[in-house]
Amino acid sequence: MKRLPFGAALAALMLTTSFVMADNAFFDVTPDDWSYKAVSQLADEGVIDGYPDGTFKGNKNITRYEMGQIVARLMAKEDTLTADQKATLDKLSTDYADELDNLGVRVDKLENQVFKDTTFMYDFRASAMPSYDNIFKDSDNDHDDSMGFRFRVNSYTKMTPRVWLYGQLETHMSMNGKSFTGVNATDEDDSEFKLNRFFTTYHWGEVKDHYFFDKGPTDDNIVIGRFPMRMGVTGYTYDGEFTGIGVQFGDYFKGSNLRIGNGRANNINYDYTGPMMHGVSGMKAAASQLAGAMAKPQLTQAGMSAGQADDLSKVIAGSINRTTNMNDLAGNIKSDVSQALTKSTVQTLMNSGYSKDQAIAMAGAAYQHQTGQTIDATSSAISSTLVGKFNDKDDPKAKALQALASGLDWSNGTYYPMSNVHMPWGDDEDVPVTFISYKYVAPKQYEIHLYGAKVNGSVDPIAKAWGGALSYNINDHLSIHGEYLKNMRRLPLNNERPHSFNFGITFGDVDILKPHSYACTLDHIYSQAGTYFGGSSSDVADQYMGHIYKHWKFNGIDMGKMPAYLADKMNAVAAGTDTPDSNYGGAKFNLARFEYVPMKGLKLKAEYGFKAEDMGDRKMENVWYVEAQAYFM
Repeated sequence: MKRLPFGAALAALMLTTSFVMADNAFFDVTPDDWSYKAVSQLADEGVIDGYPDGTFKGNKNITRYEMGQIVARLMAKEDTLTADQKATLDKLSTDYADELDNLGVRVDKLENQVFKDTTFMYDFRASAMPSYDNIFKDSDNDHDDSMGFRFRVNSYTKMTPRVWLYGQLETHMSMNGKSFTGVNATDEDDSEFKLNRFFTTYHWGEVKDHYFFDKGPTDDNIVIGRFPMRMGVTGYTYDGEFTGIGVQFGDYFKGSNLRIGNGRANNINYDYTGPMMHGVSGMKAAASQLAGAMAKPQLTQAGMSAGQADDLSKVIAGSINRTTNMNDLAGNIKSDVSQALTKSTVQTLMNSGYSKDQAIAMAGAAYQHQTGQTIDATSSAISSTLVGKFNDKDDPKAKALQALASGLDWSNGTYYPMSNVHMPWGDDEDVPVTFISYKYVAPKQYEIHLYGAKVNGSVDPIAKAWGGALSYNINDHLSIHGEYLKNMRRLPLNNERPHSFNFGITFGDVDILKPHSYACTLDHIYSQAGTYFGGSSSDVADQYMGHIYKHWKFNGIDMGKMPAYLADKMNAVAAGTDTPDSNYGGAKFNLARFEYVPMKGLKLKAEYGFKAEDMGDRKMENVWYVEAQAYFM
């Protein structure tokens, strides 16, 4: 181990340090020695303690670890130092950063600033990735290569030694006119700043200048405002902003840490929760197509030809599509079927010069002569049979149609999965949530996470989720991790209480404050629909887990964009392949990540998602992502 003279180290401190006289602390340091004042003062303040025999041994070489201990003690007295002294200490803390880290003292300009009244930190990110409108390989939809920048201005204002105010302004700039902020982001104008975070903290524990970048104090504090919140250790489930109040007990980096919060999750609604809160347009057309698919075999059983059954099933689908009140459904079907049965004959007679009324009467007579039944009797029988079939409690297709009908606003064709919740877009899009998390960290050994979140109010059926995670360091460079999440709420139209899990391995330890540090991670992620709540820490994971909208073709008709789990459910029901255990939407995939810090404050990251499928084993595209992120003050 490299060693250095103790006296030389103290000389660096003495260059800028003024001392007062103190009693002689060591037998071998006399008032005649050049270092007497410095040594006596440092001993008096507990910075150095010499050897058990009462000597200082200033000419003895010491280890870097011993010097690190001295620097750590000086840092604890930082508030009493002058600006020049702090500058000297800052240089020493940088030179001995590794030793201080081993002592559990994290120091660097980005993390351990001697804050003035207000300090600013800037975060710049450049990124690129493909953005899919329909991510499935068998689709014919192209993707956009989105490239752009994100710039954040973080402010820290010291109100009192225990009260701090934080703000974060954020803007996005696209390089090619394509959104690059992920499938879970709202449309925003380029270069338009928004207030992304704004919160204040009260810190009741030991006063430290130890802050986790833009996230505030790392231990014992109360936070109020719009602040960051992550579920779990990976952030795949939720990693976004939260508006409300939170309390944190314990240290974020070591030992026990408990966080409790109540307020509104600001990024949770865009995909999974958005359709539930605000409804899904166009589902009336889906209901009509499902009804038509149910009608066709019934018409065939009634003795109609395949061509006649196909034509009438389309007519019946149209009957439902034009129905604005379920009480009118039977009458609409009867009327439309009646017209359809004689439509071609009536048109032929009208072309021959007969009036419409004459043509209808003659066609009716011809139909009765041919079938032995009046058109009215036939259409009434078809209407009655189908309405009865639609109400069948045992038929899977009928149950799906009933579920759709129960949440369908027949006047505008919007389906509301939670029939009692009708929120227009733009009205209170944030979801009320209570969350709690517990974490125990044994530094460089293992971490245990337990957490839960419950949605409140009228949108309570969205989520009541709990999860757990474990990270274990095999050695200084290799670690493994795993996570599990369960949502106790059932998806609309489905029976399952969805779950997700991920597991992976990491080699290396990336730290944006440590040049040349790196990390390689490989994860397998299994995420059923209903367990991803938005704002994933991975943009690739967003593409897979958050991409619940897709172009939907139902019975050959383009239904436009629909939530994937609803579309898949309807397709399975129509095909007769639906089962109570089926899960729709969601994704299972592998995610590789490499991160490297070429210089302090700059991190390069690349991600690659591969072997991705939905829960029905439908293949998804491979997705790449590259990013450069810089912090500076």
